[in-house]
Amino acid sequence: MFQPGFDKPDWHNGFDHDPEETARFRIRLLTELAARGEQLVATHLPFPSVCHVAADGSAFRFVPAVWDY
Repeated sequence: MFQPGFDKPDWHNGFDHDPEETARFRIRLLTELAARGEQLVATHLPFPSVCHVAADGSAFRFVPAVWDY
C-alpha cells in the first residue's frame, strides 16, 4: 500500500499485475477499514506504518496511529 492510494484509490503502479483488480480491492479494503474503524498495517507507509482510514468523498485519508514509546 502506497500513501497516494488513499487520495487516488483507483491509482495503480507498475508492480500491479492486474491494475483493475488491484484498484477494486484497494477501494473495497479502504471502505471496509473506514467503516469498521480498524487499523491498517502496511509497508510503504510513514513510520510506524500503522494507521486508521477515514473516508473523504471518493478518496480516503491516512490517519496515523499514535506511537507511544
